[in-house]
Amino acid sequence: MITYKERHQLRKRQKNQPQENTLINIDYLIVNLDGQPFGEFPELSDFKMQPYDYGTKIFSIRSDVYYKNEKIGQYLASPRSAIIDANLAQLQFENHLFYTKTPNELRELLENFCDETNYNFKSINRLDICLDKSDLNNSYRNLYNNIMSGNYLISGRPKNIQSYFETFKGKSILNGFQVGKRTSDKIIRCYNKTLSLQLTEKPYINEYYASNGLKNDNVWRFEYQLNSAFFRGLQENSKADLTTSQAMTWNIFDKNMLYELLQIANKGFFELRENTGKSQINKEKEIVLFDFQFLQKQIAKFSPIVKRYKKIHLSTTTIKKRLAKSLFREYYSNNQEVSFIVALNLLLEDIDLTSDKKLLNWFNNKCRFYLHEFRTKEKIQNIFDFKLFEEHQLLFL
Repeated sequence: MITYKERHQLRKRQKNQPQENTLINIDYLIVNLDGQPFGEFPELSDFKMQPYDYGTKIFSIRSDVYYKNEKIGQYLASPRSAIIDANLAQLQFENHLFYTKTPNELRELLENFCDETNYNFKSINRLDICLDKSDLNNSYRNLYNNIMSGNYLISGRPKNIQSYFETFKGKSILNGFQVGKRTSDKIIRCYNKTLSLQLTEKPYINEYYASNGLKNDNVWRFEYQLNSAFFRGLQENSKADLTTSQAMTWNIFDKNMLYELLQIANKGFFELRENTGKSQINKEKEIVLFDFQFLQKQIAKFSPIVKRYKKIHLSTTTIKKRLAKSLFREYYSNNQEVSFIVALNLLLEDIDLTSDKKLLNWFNNKCRFYLHEFRTKEKIQNIFDFKLFEEHQLLFL
């Protein structure tokens, strides 16, 4: 528990701490694309593909993508699993692009790639947003110790915390920590970027710091890893017309939007409070690591309005999917009894809130996988007539 003296000294340091430059940027990006697998670019194109002899566990096609002889990323296509949409492809950007090109240049690069390959930018698979700032008073270095000692409390649900240690000149040094699991929809990493750059040289980041007025002296980074599940149910309302909404895709190239996403990711997940012994955590004074609203106003006068679907709606969609699987199991185990398929057909007409399409689209990609599961795991060995199944799919009350 934090003492009164420590609390007073902390507030004094925060008050006397000068306003340092805080840089925001993308550090990692994988986008999902929708379209037919692409082969080779025309000879006169600025894009070039260099395919691998083998793919990955998920995709059978893997190629390095070059633009004007500069490697810009890796292209993955042709999913191996039947439960994944055959038109799904991914483009993973090279790390150096985020520090050597402007957001508008990155957006234009992706637009040109989609134009030449006839792909549509479907969604975000993973987006890492980083905040870099000099830790003059070692408040970020001491953050982990204050959390572990109980001086600081993290509000919200229980979370997994892991620490990182690096060896530097033979000594083991705490270089940061991580909040959240690999399976979480978001993960926060806090670490000493100056030390990290000494261990792994990345000259383009040093140049990025210099050109943006940040001295590379004890710079600490807060990195928010936002996975695809984070963006489900998330929509952005335009200022011009609040009735229109668009998917969280092209807006990620707007730094104003990045701050908005950080506020959503941080809320209820990594909110720190002083531990003075009060009965409820929410009554303790909040410790503000970054004033996102202040930083956002330095970029634009108006911030975007981002809303989430209520969890109850997404939960309802999950319940409907489980019910659809149960109806399909009964349909199969009862020798394709028509009464079960009629109920299933009606259910699949509902909208899937995770994709804004009918549940039928989701089910068509899942039914063969479910059949395999019923036969192998549940040992149901009935014969399945696919022609009869196609006829039954057209039946409605």
